[in-house]
Amino acid sequence: MANYSISNCGYSSVVERLVANEKVEGSTPFARSNLNMKKIIYDLGANNGDNISYYLMKSDLVVAVEANPKLCKQITDKFKEEILKGRLVVENFIITVDRDDYEKDFYIHKDADVLSQFPEPKKELINHFIKTKLPSKNLIELIKKYGSPYYIKIDVENYDYKILSEIFKKNIYPNYFSVECYNSEIFHEIVNNKNYNSYKIVCGSNVNQKYKNNVLFLGKDKIKYSFPAHSAGPFGNDIHGKWLSRKNFILLYSLRNTTWIDIHCSKDDIPSKYYLPIDLIIFFKKKFFKKLIILFLIILIMMLILK
Repeated sequence: MANYSISNCGYSSVVERLVANEKVEGSTPFARSNLNMKKIIYDLGANNGDNISYYLMKSDLVVAVEANPKLCKQITDKFKEEILKGRLVVENFIITVDRDDYEKDFYIHKDADVLSQFPEPKKELINHFIKTKLPSKNLIELIKKYGSPYYIKIDVENYDYKILSEIFKKNIYPNYFSVECYNSEIFHEIVNNKNYNSYKIVCGSNVNQKYKNNVLFLGKDKIKYSFPAHSAGPFGNDIHGKWLSRKNFILLYSLRNTTWIDIHCSKDDIPSKYYLPIDLIIFFKKKFFKKLIILFLIILIMMLILK
């Protein structure tokens, strides 16, 4: 029988397997039994683990990567049972596209953990960060270790494009992926990839409101689940609405009024040719609609007065 030990979230994988009192070099129980795995979710930028409970319900294995040791410790304390059962592995390092696995500079935000990042911050912002040396690991080596992804969530502050483009360069195309999209570089990387033709958008600022008591279908069962604030929210068909075509996705994206959005893509689902989510359009253009309503009321009042 396999024994597991939980580390203090240091410079190695949180789960270590001992077989017949000998350490299995360069392997884990997940990699060794990968042929039997159905769904593997990679949570790249796991932060404090707000997404993990949901991901565990949707997969056979969750691989959570978090560079910040403090946040990594929170995850391992919260999910000890899932780690011991082999449902979750937590990796405490900077995820990079570099070929070396040396320690690298990482910048931990003094006030907001979610803003911590691997790239050096802009000079005008650098005083908000604490620079520290942390271990790093190559993205592709991580995937080789644990197996082909069913879903990849990419949320690594100011390094998302590097991760996404590296995945595509290596011809890794998960059934589903999501990425925080805050610039045209990421957007064009997505729309120019012909392996994906179905799109959805999740707005980070209202996830906890829009997906409160959300109904999830788990096989034959269905449950109500509320997504916490600052979490990535649902993926795949748990996101409200139909899948967008490329044309309608580009149109919807052009209407956005915030950079805090995640773009979701699917290889498995067929997009609706004409569908556009009215609620998102209103959300993106709520200031415009408010002005329109005010203008309408002013005109109505003036007409009543003139009568």
